[in-house]
Amino acid sequence: ALLEQVARWRGWSADELADRMIPTAGFDDDGALRLSYGGRTVIARPTPEGGVVLADADGRPLKSLPAARTSDDPGGADGAKKRLGSARRQVKAVMSLQASRLYEAMCASRTWPADQWRELLADHPLVGRLVTRLIWEALPDGVRFRPAEDGALLGVDDAAVELAPGTAVRLAHRTALSGAEADAWRRHLADYEVEPLFDQLTAAAPRVAEGASRVDELSGRATTTFALRRQATRRGYRRGQAVGGPWFVDYTKGFASLGLTAVLGFSGAELPERDARCTVGELSLRRGHRDVPLAQVPPVLLAECYADYRAFAGAAAASNRGSRSGRGRHDDGARA
Repeated sequence: ALLEQVARWRGWSADELADRMIPTAGFDDDGALRLSYGGRTVIARPTPEGGVVLADADGRPLKSLPAARTSDDPGGADGAKKRLGSARRQVKAVMSLQASRLYEAMCASRTWPADQWRELLADHPLVGRLVTRLIWEALPDGVRFRPAEDGALLGVDDAAVELAPGTAVRLAHRTALSGAEADAWRRHLADYEVEPLFDQLTAAAPRVAEGASRVDELSGRATTTFALRRQATRRGYRRGQAVGGPWFVDYTKGFASLGLTAVLGFSGAELPERDARCTVGELSLRRGHRDVPLAQVPPVLLAECYADYRAFAGAAAASNRGSRSGRGRHDDGARA
């Protein structure tokens, strides 16, 4: 409650408050966690993938913490081991949560003043590693860039990018990129051997009729409940609430900062779940219990949810191919 009160005094949103509360797991501003043995120090650093690597004071890589020496402070090695174990757990948790927050920020087209983006994200000892795996856009000029691990901002052609005072920054997305630009960024990421934190270069928004609140172009495709569940879970959706007894008819994914929930519908499954035939339904976005007109949904969010819907329906195609290739076995199972 006190934190929320401070945020109100400062005029911060919940997201802005959360940016200022990202744990560092003990890593200093330069990205190093110094583990002292007394007379010597081991340096731990987080990786862009969410791991932790070790090196001695001269920068030579270490596979693990070295054993204690008689010249070390008593308990130094044990203390270093405990700090490293705690740091590794925190790094994993922080990276997972902040990756989800960054994805939602992309969907919401959230912007940061450039100086705050630099201070709170790019220069953060942990989140800064995630930032290097993403493509960003400077507003209002629309210049796109990727932060390198040394802090430089690189354009798609490797040219240096400078953020002018008053610039805003947001995550780039395919909805504002041409096909040629998207391909150029894919080559850039491949050249630098960067594994993207999530896909920014594929999803495109569907064409929707005026006043439409649902996408139903793939409705009716036959599949199985387990095939849908695998695809929905992989993309961050959860089973919807049971309706009419032990029965549920959708998978949902919340976007708290927007107050919206994406809903992937299907013909339904009984609880407890068993693998059974079903059909794909519709995609909608709700605020509370009401569908939101798709024209009012942020374009990036709609594009990402539409990609989820296509993947959801893609489970139907895969399931049907499997059914045809193993028809005898599946038919026997159905009869059983």
